[in-house]
Amino acid sequence: MSSQNVTLTRRRKFGYATGIFTDSVIYNAFYVYFMIFLTNVVGVEPVFAGTISLCSVWVDAVTDPIMGWIMDLPKVNAKKVMLFGGIISGIAIGLVFYPASGSPTFQFIYYVGMTAIMWCAYTAFCIPYYAIAPQLTTDYNELTQIRGLSSTINSFAIYVGCVFPILMITFFSENGIGYGNSWSMAGFGIGIIAIFFAFINYYSLKNVELIEREVKLSEGFFKVLGEVIKLKPLKFLLLFIFFFIFGNAMVSANQNYIIIYVAGSDPDALAGTVLMTMLSFLILSPIVTKISEKWDRKLAISICFVISVIGSVVIRIIGIHSLLPLYFLSVVHSFALVGFWCLFYAFCYDIVALDQYKYGKNREGFIVAFPNLILKFANAVGLQAIGIILALIGYDATAEVQSAGAVAGIANISTIYFAILVVIALVLILTYPINKKVYNKLLTAVEQKNNGNLEYHDPDLDKLI
Repeated sequence: MSSQNVTLTRRRKFGYATGIFTDSVIYNAFYVYFMIFLTNVVGVEPVFAGTISLCSVWVDAVTDPIMGWIMDLPKVNAKKVMLFGGIISGIAIGLVFYPASGSPTFQFIYYVGMTAIMWCAYTAFCIPYYAIAPQLTTDYNELTQIRGLSSTINSFAIYVGCVFPILMITFFSENGIGYGNSWSMAGFGIGIIAIFFAFINYYSLKNVELIEREVKLSEGFFKVLGEVIKLKPLKFLLLFIFFFIFGNAMVSANQNYIIIYVAGSDPDALAGTVLMTMLSFLILSPIVTKISEKWDRKLAISICFVISVIGSVVIRIIGIHSLLPLYFLSVVHSFALVGFWCLFYAFCYDIVALDQYKYGKNREGFIVAFPNLILKFANAVGLQAIGIILALIGYDATAEVQSAGAVAGIANISTIYFAILVVIALVLILTYPINKKVYNKLLTAVEQKNNGNLEYHDPDLDKLI
């Protein structure tokens, strides 16, 4: 089995990696702005806003493994599915940020329905985008490099997704467009960016020949689910994803609240905090990638998580009374973010190799999609949780100044609560049993089986299954 792909040139590799823009600008714009859009623009109560987010993301989450299963079927063109998903999700995000008026029931139906459409289209882009990587190359270091390059580009995508909406809202509202409609215009602006990079991604991969390790089979969805879920290391990976994304979703949705009510600044200050995140990604992504290549992914992610936990707790103890500590907090959070997003999908590719060893099947789509179900479920739970927390601490969207308890609660969301969840995630990934050495053993074993030695077994690998 060759791990090299001569049609995957550097330019095409870079074009593929830029597809992270389509993923990231939609993801970040939604999680940073949707909660505060519902509570402060549409006028929805915090708990109700959290419920809308929970339902919309959960509707999409259950479709993730279905999309992954579809991508593994014969004759499905992953490249065209990505393009279609990028176009539809780009259009839908503008409608998600439309200030719909009407009864609470109508608003609930509108926002759950529109966000569900957006997320389903987003899934149609993201699942093949990440699942296609093992068909571009199977080399451990090259897969890590691709994810590292994508993470570096993601630093710019995060900045665009987090900062451009508030800049566009300010621009449109100051030039005669109503404040509510300015939010929708900003959503469509983000959508145009997402669609542009979906086309870049498509044309970069159009002439790349994929590495086919075996003929794909038409298998029942539940048969695939039953086999994949039995892979023991997957359970550790899924729990790791859940706890980290749970914490990150609360932090993302909390950004505007902590800027306004804890640091006492204007929403425009988000540009500064996200700039810190962007610079951190630019600096840290290559370092994390190099550590992963030279030693191991688990070591790299452990270093990032420990720094993030310690930094979050220290900043909470010092206190957040201005933008300066908030900038430091953004850098601290970035360590965990870089570690996760640089390496998360690379861990999924470990499971792809394990699945090939145990079952001799090629199911990248489903195996990448199933963790995405957990990721989106965790995002939904995080948004619901922040809505509940805001209600419990006495947050009042109509008040310019919040109570001391509400301010402390908002600060805790991005520091103490986040640190606790990251510690749990760290324990889980340290327990995850696949490292670089084991992955290379899996590739050797899969090659043996593909070369006709179907009875080949490695006792160390058998323990994983």
